[in-house]
This record gives sequence, C-alpha cells and structure tokens, in this order.
Amino acid sequence: MNKIRVGVVGLRHGMASVREVLAQKEFELVALCSLTREGYEYLCGRQMPSNLDSVTFTEPRDFLIQQCRSMKDFKEVDFFTDYDRFLDHKALDAVIIAAPIPFNADFAIKALEKKLHVFASKPFALTMKQGIALKDAVLKSRNKFVVNYQFRYSPLMRNIRNLITTGALGKLQLMWWNMFRMPLREGYTKWETGGGAFITEICHWIDLFQLFNSETAFKKICTFGGLNVLSQQQEVDDNAVCIIEYENDVRASINFTYFTDQPQHSLFGLVGDKGKIIADTDDSGRYVLYNGAEQNKTEYIVNARHSHQGHLGFDISHQRFAEIILKDLDINADEAKRGFESLVVALAAQMSLNKSKIVSREEILARG
Repeated sequence: MNKIRVGVVGLRHGMASVREVLAQKEFELVALCSLTREGYEYLCGRQMPSNLDSVTFTEPRDFLIQQCRSMKDFKEVDFFTDYDRFLDHKALDAVIIAAPIPFNADFAIKALEKKLHVFASKPFALTMKQGIALKDAVLKSRNKFVVNYQFRYSPLMRNIRNLITTGALGKLQLMWWNMFRMPLREGYTKWETGGGAFITEICHWIDLFQLFNSETAFKKICTFGGLNVLSQQQEVDDNAVCIIEYENDVRASINFTYFTDQPQHSLFGLVGDKGKIIADTDDSGRYVLYNGAEQNKTEYIVNARHSHQGHLGFDISHQRFAEIILKDLDINADEAKRGFESLVVALAAQMSLNKSKIVSREEILARG
C-alpha cells in the first residue's frame, strides 16, 4: 500500500481531521461525507460568513478551511450526503468518523463490516447496547480500529506516563482532574444527542486515568451533581463531583462545571507514595513534579510551536493511525478493551448521579 486512501465523515469538528489527512504524506484524501453540502462548498471556495461557527478545539473552523483550500482542490474530492453510498466508494481504504455522538458506534460498525479501517471519534458509544455491539465488531474485524482519545498521545501525557512507569512517584495512590469551562455546544446539551457530560467530554479524563493507572478496571463509583446554573440552556447536569475506586485500590476524583469560563480550564494531579505531579492543559500543557528525599521540583512545559493546543495529541493520533495500518499492528483487542472501559465508567458515573447511590462494576455491566 503506497498511500492510505481516506474518507472523512463530518465537516464541522471533522474539518481538523481533513487538515491532518492532507498534511500527512501517508494519507490521500479521496472522499468526504456530511449531511449538508455547506462545509464541502466552503472547501471548494464558497465565501464564508464572518461569524462562521467554530466547533473544533485545534484552530477556528474558518482558519482550518483556508488551510485545507491551500493544500487541495476539493472539486477533485468525491462528496456524499449519504453514509452508505460513501462507504461503497471503491477507492476507500479507511474512514475517519467525526459525526455527531449518536452515530459513532453505528457508523464504525458499518465501516468495519465493509472491511475498512476505522478511526472513530470519542466517545466509544452512547449506550451500553451500542458499546457491546461495537466491541464485538472490533474484536471480530481484521481491519484496524482506533478510538481517538487523542490526549493520551500528547507529549504531556506520555511524559507523565513515563514518570509513573519509571517510579518517579513511587506507587500510584491518587489521581484527580478538575475541569471548569464554558457551556456545552448546543448539540451536546440534550440527553438524547450527547448523553450527558461524562459521555460527551469527561470520557477523555476517564481514559487518561486508565492510561496513568496501567489500564486497570474500575471497581465502584459515586457521583454527586446536578443542573444548578444553566437550566435555561441545557438538559444535562452542569456540575458534578465523582469518586472512582479501581481494582488495584487506586482512587480518583473528577470535578467539573460548565459555567466557569475562566483561565486554567483543566487542572489535574497524581500522587504516589514517593512524589506528586501538579499539571494543567493550558497552551500545550505543563506539569510540576515534586519527588525524592530532597523534595526536588522539576518543571516540564510542552513547546506549543510543536504541538496542538486545545485538543492535545490530535495530530499525533492521526499519525499513529497511519502507522498502525502501514505496519499492520495488532491493536484491536486493546482498543476495544479501553474504549469499552471508558464507556462503562462514564455510564456508571451517570447512573450513580441519577440514582444517588454507589454503583459497582457488576451492577453497570449487568445492564448489558
């Protein structure tokens, strides 16, 4: 295979993936799919409004479109509004799915059934039923499947994982993540289309806890939260405090609000029996490590000129997808396991909040 022939589904958040496909020599963009023609027409040269909505966390969408235009004549790229017809494109080797959340699992399953490689957006699925179906499809498929929890591939998170692995913290004991941000975009404010904050976004931090904690399964979870400030804007909870205990007795907490749009949106930390890390994701991320008998302080700041800001690791995760295909790496079992685990934890966290009770692993899995 000289180049991986790729199609991208979704031209809102997916515009960032279009740019990554064009920027990387391993890929050839052959098709695009979206429910409406608007994004495609912008790529083909249609004048954009001054207030074009931006739904990406890399750069503004108008900037991404301008970059893409400079790299490709999109009149040469086949466009579809029907996903099934898109999948029948005879030149496709792989698809990148950046569709609304309710379609994530179903679109991925259909593409795998067409014997295509799949790069799927988070979350793994919206419901337990969808998650089980996708997990089974991934395990059965001979084609590659990746779920894009891109933060875990960023220089910041890989460096922290290396510190844990090499013993800089001693034995990991405690993890925490505090996220304070602006309200959710309209498409994610309803239960039906977003599934709530744990499914929509907190799944990223759940996945990072899995990375830091050696992919250990959770044991039980307890969540408190509600809709206290934004009841005129959304259905889903706008704040919560969640406590997770893992099977190796490591404990974690997640605290979030969707009405605190102030600097330092994400702050997190890890504590071991020999040291601790305090970190944030501003710019391209940074941390401070305190460890050793002398309580030494080590600072690490990612150079923002060489790494995406916002969705850290976004470019690297696309590079990894190409490498997996070209080197025929055996990753499906791991991707299915950790993608499904992040879904299970998110569903358990929301179930705990809804029912005002501690939820065990056995109880949430019984819902399948």
